[in-house]
Amino acid sequence: MSTAIEFIKAKASMEATEELSLVDVLRARESGVDFCTAAGMFASALEHFESKGHNLYRRMLLEPSDAEALVDYPREAGERRMIILASNNYLGLASHPKVIEAACQAARMYGAGSGSSPLLVGTFPTTRKLETKLANFKGTEEACVFATGYSANVGVISAVCGKNDVVILDRLSHASMVDGAKLSGAQIKVFRHNDVEHLDRVLRRNRDASTRLVAVEGIYSMDGDIARLDEILEVVRKHDALLLVDEAHSTGVLGEGGRGAAAHFGVDGQIDLHVGTLSKALGACGGFVAGKSDLVTYIRYFARSGMFSTAPSPMVTAAAAAAIEVIEEEPWRVERLWDNCRFMHSELKRMGFTISEAPSPIIPVIVGSMPILRQMTLELHQANICVNSVPFPAVPHGSERLRISLTANHTREQLVEALRCLERAAYNAGLCRHKAVA
Repeated sequence: MSTAIEFIKAKASMEATEELSLVDVLRARESGVDFCTAAGMFASALEHFESKGHNLYRRMLLEPSDAEALVDYPREAGERRMIILASNNYLGLASHPKVIEAACQAARMYGAGSGSSPLLVGTFPTTRKLETKLANFKGTEEACVFATGYSANVGVISAVCGKNDVVILDRLSHASMVDGAKLSGAQIKVFRHNDVEHLDRVLRRNRDASTRLVAVEGIYSMDGDIARLDEILEVVRKHDALLLVDEAHSTGVLGEGGRGAAAHFGVDGQIDLHVGTLSKALGACGGFVAGKSDLVTYIRYFARSGMFSTAPSPMVTAAAAAAIEVIEEEPWRVERLWDNCRFMHSELKRMGFTISEAPSPIIPVIVGSMPILRQMTLELHQANICVNSVPFPAVPHGSERLRISLTANHTREQLVEALRCLERAAYNAGLCRHKAVA
């Protein structure tokens, strides 16, 4: 334990702090460092980053989350109007007048909060309306909403699987899927990212499990790539397993009318369970599961994260239902989102950045080191470009990245300005050789 403490203290007191990550603190805890000591060490590290301007988390929006917004950061004297490349509000619906009015009307009729869990008296007409719309949107029989997208994955996976079962996860699966698998008590197996042949072997080796649940994402949250869903489905069916698709980043984004990954691959009605969120393209907050009526009903009663949580607010469910209506009424939003995706991807590739292979609303710009990541994030902030900084251990060492998120509301002028600032920040950090136009 003393070795771990001295290691962390040394890092926290030297310039090497630039390489300090959450993993160092977690390793100290695993080595026996008590919680209060670890918290104190982490606070010291944060103070160091704050003094250098590198702690750019918890910036406060003073306007709706959109392509551009007024941002306040406590360490600075004034406010900044920034181009927001850090929002998952893909279709710009969080500030859509129809969505806002639906929330306001629900608040006037039913109050601000639900006041109870879903199975007791936490269900309102807005809840039923949203669940019907979600089921229709996904081409399923039934849907059930949760308070958050995280609790949806945790609740669904832990309700579907138990000690006699196995959960098979893609290696890049979201933390909520991993946590749901752990809570279930089932065996957890992992297959290489998007490797259908490896999935086939894992399923074959685990053929004796009572229930085998394969869980993948429609669009992966950190890499922005799409699951090979048609091929995965074929393998899952061959082994008589169940398939769960986390559509958090693909609902409202992929497929005709933004109906998701199943629509994108033409396998509508063949996915056992769609899990998703209301907080991204649908512009609200919360989560959902959609599928066959008997499966969803079982989950509704046995998912602990739903049963023992207060139900989503009537304002939230009304807003999300209105957002689905807007997606259907204004299909140009999905088209404009993909226009922005293709433009940004093409320009970043032309500039020589290391990015994903195909266009996506999520574009990881790989910088490969913590100091460069922090320097570029700060410079972009000072240039009024708000972008997500993703360090190790959220991604593997050497793949530290800027995570760009695009929306349908970004104008071409905003994207061109962001590209100019990105190129200049990369040059100043030594990431590229040619200097951007000032």
